[in-house]
Amino acid sequence: MKKYEKFLNDISDSKEIFEHALNSEKIEKIERLKSANDIKSILNMFNSDIDIIKSELMNINFDEIKIDKDDDIYIIKYNNKIHALLLAFKANLFNVSDNEEIANKIFVDGYRELFLEIEIHEENLNKIDILNGLPNFMKNIGLGKKIYKKLIKDFNYISSFYGYEPSIDSDMVWVSIGKDKDIFTFINDNNIISFWNDFDYNEIIEKLKEFYNIKGEIFFDDDFIKRYNLTDTELTDIINKM
Repeated sequence: MKKYEKFLNDISDSKEIFEHALNSEKIEKIERLKSANDIKSILNMFNSDIDIIKSELMNINFDEIKIDKDDDIYIIKYNNKIHALLLAFKANLFNVSDNEEIANKIFVDGYRELFLEIEIHEENLNKIDILNGLPNFMKNIGLGKKIYKKLIKDFNYISSFYGYEPSIDSDMVWVSIGKDKDIFTFINDNNIISFWNDFDYNEIIEKLKEFYNIKGEIFFDDDFIKRYNLTDTELTDIINKM
């Protein structure tokens, strides 16, 4: 009974403390807290824009993604609606001189470029280089895989070589690509090459001969093996045949 009375007294004391918490008027008089409150209000405004952008990106089909070329750089433009939303967001955020702190909080050390820029080296098996990563708020929504898949379909194949120090984000996308039934993925040690499954068989073989020219631990795509009624040994012999 005494323990219960103590519990009630503790609640009563807590309630009294809560009743004396800082109200909005007092917060506005404390510069440090006012600044934090202002930032929170502005962030809430941008969070609404971010939620809309994320929703559109999550629902976009990979085939809708547009890729523009500027000299040797490919720029991912998504679709017209998302492109317009991103441009408006960028204007609202970056054209206001005192929003540097807001930008830091939104991107949380992530990239600030809203449009992904990519190099594809045709002379090296369409090796892909990501020049700037996605902003943090555009990650973990399946967008990276959609972009890679669009590139693979448009270019017939792309590759990645471990010696170029790929990012963790890139590795996670390649894991998803490797499980995709629309794509044939082959491994040579930590190097990866992925083909669109409608790409010509003979072209794939020629690229694989080049890809496996440097010997490493080989992993073939099982769907490719089944489609062309091969075994791992038979495909190895085909690739090694000059």
